[in-house]
Amino acid sequence: MLYILLKDALTGASRALASLLSVEGAAAMQYDNSTLTITSVGTPDPFVTIFRGRYYLTFTTGNRVEIWSSGTLSDIEGAASRHVIWTPPQGTDHSADLWAPELHALHGRWYVYYAAANPSHGNKSHRMYVLGGPPASEDPCHGQWEFLGRIHDMPDQWAIDGTVLTLNNELYFVYSGWPLENGVMADESSDLVQQLFIMKLEDPTSAASGAVMISHPQNTWEITREGNGTEHGINEGPQFLSSPDGLWHGLVYSCAGSWTHEYKMGLLRYIGGDPLDPASWRKGEEPLVQTRKHGTGPFGPGHGSFLHLGGEVVAIYHATDSPTDGWENRKARAQRVAFTEEGPYMGRSFGVPEQNQSKEGLVRRLKQRLARHGRGRHEMAGERSLRTLLDSGSKVACA
Repeated sequence: MLYILLKDALTGASRALASLLSVEGAAAMQYDNSTLTITSVGTPDPFVTIFRGRYYLTFTTGNRVEIWSSGTLSDIEGAASRHVIWTPPQGTDHSADLWAPELHALHGRWYVYYAAANPSHGNKSHRMYVLGGPPASEDPCHGQWEFLGRIHDMPDQWAIDGTVLTLNNELYFVYSGWPLENGVMADESSDLVQQLFIMKLEDPTSAASGAVMISHPQNTWEITREGNGTEHGINEGPQFLSSPDGLWHGLVYSCAGSWTHEYKMGLLRYIGGDPLDPASWRKGEEPLVQTRKHGTGPFGPGHGSFLHLGGEVVAIYHATDSPTDGWENRKARAQRVAFTEEGPYMGRSFGVPEQNQSKEGLVRRLKQRLARHGRGRHEMAGERSLRTLLDSGSKVACA
């Protein structure tokens, strides 16, 4: 939409500008990059499930597991009923820093997977935990929930951001963890490297295999470097994604520092074979979506979940309004995911590459000019179309 908007605003603009905005040729020109902010408050690590025409949103609150239930996604904050389904007792090994809860219907029952820490030991004690809820035929916001503990036979390893997925009719659990050596955590105090691991599940609460590392942060864009030279190589927030035609399957994961504008999402495609074989996964050469520091935002897009809506795929992820917000104001955003012959496509970047600062100035002036005369017809139409798509939950199924 941005390409079309600027083209209509300045007929005969330079070929250099046209080349800049047409990132990937025809695919980029046809892609509608409209983005909606669906919460005005921080809702980090948003995960959305659809059940009987209602949307169920979970996100990181820190001290509890809360579900928002709404018939609309575009205005979920204003329309939702809010239900706290779990508050941990004080003084346990799972009382603090509850992160990234996910709601799943598995084997006839609702489950929530989340990370939590021991308040006496802090971040290094984060482990994955499971809650069991009412039957999957009932509203997950009503009925009893119980604490089921850790996943049985999962390594005693720093672990966060766990998710479940089905491949080849088998259930798997994927999460972000500190490195293992011979099945044992290599360093109990280091937070400089996070990898992605996969385990086969016997049932929703029991592992049927050991944990296998399938992604290591080896690309420069997966690493955040501090001013003192310290490097944080981070792979986290894995989420399953499939194309509407079923030809592409894989994981979208978040990388680099979540406290920076560099936070972004990358791709790990499942190419077939045993999911427990690292060779069955192929990492993308560039991010799926990111924000340049000198762009217009939103900034630090990450930890997305995905919905199939009306024959399309929509990403729900968090991002900030400012490049300096850090972990504050990580609001939920919605954006379409297109699929090309190369795989998922979300426009690659919200901003303009830093080596094109002179051209960026022209883009900024064009945007300012358009803002003075009101928003472009194409932009508004794109947002209206996305809003309509987000509120079609009664006709769709969760991705």
